[in-house]
Amino acid sequence: MAEGLPPAARAVAVDVLVHGAQSRAQLAKKTGLSPATLTRLVRPLLAAGVLVETRAVRTPGRGRSVVPLDVVAGDYRFIGVKLTTESIHAVVTDLRARVLDSETLAEPSLDVPDVVAAVAGLARRLAARTDRAIDALGITVGGQVDKGETVADSPFLHWHDVPLRRLLADHLQFPVHLANDVVGLARCQQWFGHGRTYSDFALLTVGAGVGYGLILDDALVPTLVRPISHLPIDPYGPLCAWGHRGCLTAYVTSGSMTAAVAQGSGREVSYDDVLQLAEDGDPLAVRVVDEAARALGRAVAAITSLTGVERIILSGESVRLAEVGRKALDAARLEYAAPRTGDLEPVVRPMDFFEWARGAAVIAIQETFPDARRRIP
Repeated sequence: MAEGLPPAARAVAVDVLVHGAQSRAQLAKKTGLSPATLTRLVRPLLAAGVLVETRAVRTPGRGRSVVPLDVVAGDYRFIGVKLTTESIHAVVTDLRARVLDSETLAEPSLDVPDVVAAVAGLARRLAARTDRAIDALGITVGGQVDKGETVADSPFLHWHDVPLRRLLADHLQFPVHLANDVVGLARCQQWFGHGRTYSDFALLTVGAGVGYGLILDDALVPTLVRPISHLPIDPYGPLCAWGHRGCLTAYVTSGSMTAAVAQGSGREVSYDDVLQLAEDGDPLAVRVVDEAARALGRAVAAITSLTGVERIILSGESVRLAEVGRKALDAARLEYAAPRTGDLEPVVRPMDFFEWARGAAVIAIQETFPDARRRIP
């Protein structure tokens, strides 16, 4: 955030970024500010180029016209990077997180120096292909991130207390921001996705693990994923790797589902194989998918009941489970639901790893905009 910029001015700039071009009258009504106060707040934003006046629009009535305020999204460039155990996924976006370029690089190894060198090289290549200077880079990992500086614990990368932000920043000429991957995804949905028009929503992701993000009153609530990922579903269910019987992870992760089908069928299968077999009516695969979908539905019901969110978004690289097993998911979701929460059907948002990388770019956008280098007077 720009030094010396009042919070109210920043809020106006962010509202225009997230919701698009708006007139001063619209912004005054939305924020509850007087026209005089809004004019005072907007003036330095215009002078710095954070906001611009767009073409006048004629309004109904006496032929008056208004001049909406907007951002010039194309003047900005951000890089977003998502680390997985096998690949590094990166995107270049503008200020509204529209993807302009992308690249995937095989993970050279899980050794920290190798990963840092690979990410830095990938970022430099992407920067060289853009027509604007890079404003900032965001990088996200699965696991616990401490104060935006350190990967405190990443069970997928097998990292502990790795000062990733500093290590990467030492190799690059632009700011670097680090966050948990689900936090990045939640932030992306908050500003530019299915949560954009909601003050309260939750994000639940399924894949190799379970992720959980929560937005209440437009603010990200710090959450620990393990209470949700190991939510008790069935005391007689299968064991997870931690020894919990019948928890959410034991049912819905891609590894648990493929292991269940492989054990029952006596042959190795992929996650896509499991879903395809279920769609084809294979009894074993149908049972595994329905049990996983029921567990996911129970988790949805628990989250909506305990938080009171207006919307819940299901996502992650394995979220097609929610489509293939939709009947079982809805049955479990509604089994103990209160009347109001029963109407809150989850939004299923399939996405690939580039969408996770886009979430990393949004971390950089939120940390940067309004941009300090634009010298707010």
